[in-house]
Amino acid sequence: MKPHSYYQAILDANEAAGRPYFHQLSANDARELLRAGIAAAPPPTDLPDLRAVEDRSIEGPHGPIALRIYHPAVEPLGTCVFFHGGGWVIGDLDQTDATCRRLAGLSASTIVSVDYRLAPECCYPQPLDDCWAALNWAAEAFPGPLLVAGESAGGNLAAACTIRARDAAGPALAGQFLAYPVTDHDFETPSYRQVGGRNWLLSAADMHWFWDHYCPPGTDRNLPEISPLHLETMAGLPPAMIVLAEFDPLRDEGMAYARRLAEGGVTVSVRCDASMLHGYLAAAALVPAAGEALRDAARWMKARLREAG
Repeated sequence: MKPHSYYQAILDANEAAGRPYFHQLSANDARELLRAGIAAAPPPTDLPDLRAVEDRSIEGPHGPIALRIYHPAVEPLGTCVFFHGGGWVIGDLDQTDATCRRLAGLSASTIVSVDYRLAPECCYPQPLDDCWAALNWAAEAFPGPLLVAGESAGGNLAAACTIRARDAAGPALAGQFLAYPVTDHDFETPSYRQVGGRNWLLSAADMHWFWDHYCPPGTDRNLPEISPLHLETMAGLPPAMIVLAEFDPLRDEGMAYARRLAEGGVTVSVRCDASMLHGYLAAAALVPAAGEALRDAARWMKARLREAG
């Protein structure tokens, strides 16, 4: 069991620097730690040319919601609403800026990235309500084929939005792209037991901390909007692509969700990359498997948009 050399170097550097883990910090300090890491990283040089990138704000049920909209250089095939990761507690539009730029260029789609409210200041259902409001806004603002996507906790929110859309009879979704999504609150899966104690960028302790902020005591974590794996029937959900990392505590719940979708008659494409860690799409410019995973996702997005168009 050995991570890719790129990640091993990061893990070694974090250990040498005594970098704290998210669960050892306050929510605000964890956010600052993530922002500092993003700011310290060298700017990517492989980003595609886009027609425009615009920041704007829309009104949601709990107040304004910030969006960042990426317009491809070509005529878009459709629109994808994207939710960043961060355990519902950390993360923002900058965290996934490069990924959204790459997806807009590679998939020839308009990407609407959503800066939803964060826990613990805004616990369930407020982050999901923001995502749902943004999805409905995008359906009206950009008529045509529509996808939803997300990473990690954002994948959880994307999956929950597909459930709401199905049960509310709209908006119509051409597909869901879920990257290493949170689909359950079970900490006893084989991947949690194998990887969760190793602190390989995401640990079981981190996930307990994230869950406790998003769903504090008294919240029913078995609700399908919170743990999509508990949905009674998957029938009627949109086609899915699920991308997973071998050395990720969330690997097995992602696999389980893919199986449940397939059993419900949903078309599912699954990719699990060896030696990768949680969040690996961010390394698309430096790690071949991450770059190929992102290109694979973009090809899938184009196919779904063309089919729906």
